[in-house]
Amino acid sequence: MAKKKISHINEEFDLKLFAIIVKKYFYLLLAILFLALVGSLLYLRYTHPVYQSESVIKIGTVNNANAVLNIQNPQFYDAMGMGSNNLAGSIELLRSKLMVSRVLNQMPLDISYFAQGNVLDYEMYRQTPFEISFLLTDSTFYGVQVFVNFLSETRFQMHYKFNNTVSTGIYNVEQWYNSPGLKFKLRIIEYNFILEQQKKIKQDPFYFLINNPESLIDKYYKNMSIILTNQFAQTVKISFKDRNPQKAADFVNTMASEYDLYVKENKSAGANKSIEFINETLSSIETELKDSEKKLELFKRANKITQPTQNAEDVLDHINGLIDQRTEFLLNTAVLNRLEKELKGNKAVDQLVPLLAGTVTDDLIKEMVIRIQTMEDRKANMQFQATEANAAMIALEKDIVRQREMLINSIINSRKSISEKIKSIDDRIMEFEGDFASLPSKEAEMARLDRLYQVNQKFYQLLLEKKIEFSISRAGIVTDNIILQQGTAPFSPITPNRKLILAGSLLAGFVFSFLLIFIRYLFYNEITSLEEINQYTDAAMLGIIPKYKSQIPVSQLLVDKNPKSAISESFRSVRTNLQFINSEPGPKVIAITSTISGEGKTFVAINLAGVIAFSEKKVLIIDLDMRKPKIHLGFNVENVRGMSTILIGKDTPENCINHSNLKNLDFITAGPIPPNPSELILSKRMSELIDQLKSQYDIVIIDTPPVGIVTDGVEVIKKADYPLYIVRTLYSKRVFLQNLNKMIEENKISKLSVILNGVDTARFKYGYGYGYGYGYGYGYGYGYGYGYYDEDSKKPPQTRWQKFKQIFFAKN
Repeated sequence: MAKKKISHINEEFDLKLFAIIVKKYFYLLLAILFLALVGSLLYLRYTHPVYQSESVIKIGTVNNANAVLNIQNPQFYDAMGMGSNNLAGSIELLRSKLMVSRVLNQMPLDISYFAQGNVLDYEMYRQTPFEISFLLTDSTFYGVQVFVNFLSETRFQMHYKFNNTVSTGIYNVEQWYNSPGLKFKLRIIEYNFILEQQKKIKQDPFYFLINNPESLIDKYYKNMSIILTNQFAQTVKISFKDRNPQKAADFVNTMASEYDLYVKENKSAGANKSIEFINETLSSIETELKDSEKKLELFKRANKITQPTQNAEDVLDHINGLIDQRTEFLLNTAVLNRLEKELKGNKAVDQLVPLLAGTVTDDLIKEMVIRIQTMEDRKANMQFQATEANAAMIALEKDIVRQREMLINSIINSRKSISEKIKSIDDRIMEFEGDFASLPSKEAEMARLDRLYQVNQKFYQLLLEKKIEFSISRAGIVTDNIILQQGTAPFSPITPNRKLILAGSLLAGFVFSFLLIFIRYLFYNEITSLEEINQYTDAAMLGIIPKYKSQIPVSQLLVDKNPKSAISESFRSVRTNLQFINSEPGPKVIAITSTISGEGKTFVAINLAGVIAFSEKKVLIIDLDMRKPKIHLGFNVENVRGMSTILIGKDTPENCINHSNLKNLDFITAGPIPPNPSELILSKRMSELIDQLKSQYDIVIIDTPPVGIVTDGVEVIKKADYPLYIVRTLYSKRVFLQNLNKMIEENKISKLSVILNGVDTARFKYGYGYGYGYGYGYGYGYGYGYGYYDEDSKKPPQTRWQKFKQIFFAKN
């Protein structure tokens, strides 16, 4: 029958073996889990907690002035910056350092106050018991730790290191002092809090830092997050992380309010620019209006004329109509000039279009402005998904530049057209003024002065109307931003997450333990059972020897101390099964070997000899392991003479035979360690000695050297009637069975039988001698759980934990 090939790794899963490994390394696994738990607790203890606060706002802006002014083109006003917001632009604005700067300007963060702890320091944001007023005399003083100790309610000691120089001093509160890099004054707010902290921390309980505004912006910018939560509802979540929960809440709330304020300011910028332009024009027109009014009034008084004649009034009406048209064109020209100047300065379109509202009548210019505004909005949206080097972005930028150039050309053409219209109006006015030549000179002069006055008055009145219109528009701007969720100071940190860290560390410890067990299982090479031996060899299974209940310091005779013990019964089972190997009458030789030292061959030799001696047979044990003799230790005798002295002819066998305390059991020790044990064992004298001893004893048991180390004993094993090979559970390697197969196949030792030593019977529940010895019979077939042994009856009652372990590992 072909046997399974011996492998260095376990290719199949064996639940029993896995349970053995788990039990063997159980305390190591507990140690790993314990270390993982301790490590996580240390991490939690020495790591600053980080808190996160969140605020949710709905983006949107409306202009209520549209309804008041009855604006007919709300889309144009949207382009002017007085309508709805651009969502992408709003998100980018919230993410900008500009908004972070505005937020920090509203928060008390120019100085950070800290209280020291035994392990971690914490920031006293809005809870500082003292306050520092300062003026920096050196810009490099930012970030220097300044330590404060309070001596009394009116005096304090302060020290710090600046420019590699330690500065220290004792000062009075509420007074200004100069020190290197700093001019300062300290004011106490809550002295009781100071006393409590100084009881906990005796040295340097407080310190403060003066923050660099630019560094602070970069630091807080990284801790901020702006996320679009719903594009259709235009809701945005503002979140901020910080070690102080109240600061995190203040930041997100201030960000929401500052954004709302910025939107109002930005939406009012267009109207403010238009009003600024109108005020500049009004100041010059007002001067001309007063001058023309004064001249007209002086002329009327000097010539005592109150009203012109009917003919003059008719001519004046025509002239006034033309003047109204001329005034509109003049205003358009002034606006176009200003618009061209701003446009050439690369101002954003949304800052230029307010100049067009209600003034420029050229629809083409208005359409081009709206088109450019739409393209710039699309560019802002694309910036979320593409870089400046993107082909689509480059093409869009070129289109915007081309449209702006076309707009400038349109402005120039429109201005030329308006200039031609003004010239035509001036020509017609000159024609009507020619009609004054037929009027009396005084009446004609009065009509001329009245015309100049009317021109300035109408222009002035028009500008006032536009100013009122934009003032109403500015006052009507109300943001539609709604704060859906106010930021609150969180109670629990987001990092470190205590439950997650503890669970994660235990899981990591468990996974690491499992991997350790799995790797150990994968490369586990020790033999665990007779079934495993049977898979890799055709050698007969003679029996098992259970593991002794306590550690045996040296191999010694145990079967005589408790004949009814499990070990005694196992050796009796082996004695019985020997008859299935060779049942011929006459003296027999039993040769016992193993692969390496420590597998229990000497222990088996001594106790098997004792059991056989109980059956009234004369037994002799020979210690042939002359390199590492142990028989003399088992019987507690000296090793001054023995096999080595017999084989060299120095002693006779009779002089070297020792008698044990057990009747019928004798032994010969190995003797002094010789320099050439192999030559002695393989000598002719060895064969003659065995034949001689067989004539004196019924059974000769030879403890041979381990065949995995030396091959001295192979020839002796070949000549033995009962060649036995000892394998020890959880000690002998699986690869050792190659030596066993080699002895059977190459050395032709067909009778070679295996005894499995050191079996944990509580785990495996073996019976004695079943199915072994060439398949003959079953020996006694006793199990260990029948109350047959004295040692079982003397055992104390098992605890629940012992019962659990026995049941669990027995089943596995």
